[in-house]
Amino acid sequence: MKKELLLVSLASMLMLSSCQVATMAVEPSFKEQAEEVPVAGRKAFKPNGNFAIGTYTVANVNRGWPSVGGFAVAGYENIKASQKHQFSLQDGKGHEWYVFGASKLHEKTLKSNNGISIAVAPNLEYYASHFTSPQSGQWHLLTTDPGQYLRRKEFEGELSNGEVSIKISPVYKAEGKKLPSDDILGYEFMQANERVAAVQVINNGKVWLKPGLSEDKRMVLTGAIASLLLYDKLTDVSRELSLK
Repeated sequence: MKKELLLVSLASMLMLSSCQVATMAVEPSFKEQAEEVPVAGRKAFKPNGNFAIGTYTVANVNRGWPSVGGFAVAGYENIKASQKHQFSLQDGKGHEWYVFGASKLHEKTLKSNNGISIAVAPNLEYYASHFTSPQSGQWHLLTTDPGQYLRRKEFEGELSNGEVSIKISPVYKAEGKKLPSDDILGYEFMQANERVAAVQVINNGKVWLKPGLSEDKRMVLTGAIASLLLYDKLTDVSRELSLK
């Protein structure tokens, strides 16, 4: 019996040693000069508790909003969604901002206050979040995801306050691997064709920021990044991935 247990243990150790935890590929020149911000306390299989992104703390995570009222994003009011969450971002200096997010939208059409409407494609997954910066105003994040690597060009993502627009793009490639993953491993943030941030959403998460960002821009990007780290996709609840 002891011999059998020993053999099983050895086999398990060999299997683990042959596996490499997936790491999102980051554009080399950006990674070389970017600041890698530590993510501490985030649990890959149950990302609902408090965790830290550098000097910021993601706290008061609530799946489902405690307050009554519709969700609004980019001028579209009273959006109904089956997945909702909110959390606060604390900077350690006594400042706190609340972020509200929603996905799995029920609407077939989003209608804005100014009469503009857009059709919600049934084969795309929408995610939206918003928060307010005391310096740069209200920011909205919106992504539309076709859910397949082969349709990745249909992905659209943007973080904007109406004056500044930051493009969000998905990353499917893992470091050291030739073939892309079937799932999104993370996201890149581009402003005026320049990378300003990247986030790996698999495993425990990783974050890279452009050095020299203003304090407000760091807060805005960290809020958006935390929102994506808490976003449960339809087919992937932030599960831990391993590559053989």
